[in-house]
Amino acid sequence: MLIGLVSLKGGPGVTSTAVALTALSGGVMIELDPSGGSIDCWHHATGEPTLVPTASALRRQAVPEAIVGFATTVAPGVRVIRAPTSGPVAESTIAGMADRLLPTLAPVDSTIVVDAGRWARTQPTARRIRDCDVVGVVCSPTIEGVAAARSHLDHVAHVARRVHVIAVGDQPYCANEIAEVVQAPVSVVAWDRRGLAQLIETGASKGWARSALARSTRVVLDELTSAHTTENSDDGAGTTDRALRHRHQRRDEATHA
Repeated sequence: MLIGLVSLKGGPGVTSTAVALTALSGGVMIELDPSGGSIDCWHHATGEPTLVPTASALRRQAVPEAIVGFATTVAPGVRVIRAPTSGPVAESTIAGMADRLLPTLAPVDSTIVVDAGRWARTQPTARRIRDCDVVGVVCSPTIEGVAAARSHLDHVAHVARRVHVIAVGDQPYCANEIAEVVQAPVSVVAWDRRGLAQLIETGASKGWARSALARSTRVVLDELTSAHTTENSDDGAGTTDRALRHRHQRRDEATHA
């Protein structure tokens, strides 16, 4: 399963959610943030960012196992294909892969979590989330955060196969209240700084598994996986996609009325 995560208008929590999902799923995280990766700074990683040789390998071969092999363990249970911290270098590397990375990884029998950072439809690399099975739009549960998610969700849906909103925290608005506004499924991951610090330091340890961050992320992962499984057993179109397409249709009808 390919899970993409994006933020809109600087929403918080994309990388922390991506790391937590990776730790719980036992999969691989890929940094595809054109503004530069964060993992090298968080974990004081050394050596060449592994997204660079990954891009080179894609030009020579398309073997999923070989691509996954570029992931490095930055903490116990957390394997990451790390992007350069420099924005221009990261953007150039992502653009150079020319949409080949995620289709190559589609057959992999594990969870791939893509940290796509802040997303906008005007970015040259906007199509980097196109082949994800689901894209989680990470937002803060505030008026500004929910408004940004609502105004940009249709744009994400034009690129993504399926869209799911992930709120970081449940104050002042809860999942049900946000879902009424954005008209899309909403999950909540805890705003847990202590849990995040523990994850960075100890990885997927038993102690971290008891944190609010781990418990809430486990629920999010189950919801994303369940929705993906349901969609695959449906008629090929997810309920979120159908709802968003219906919204587009109604908007077009109102425009031409």
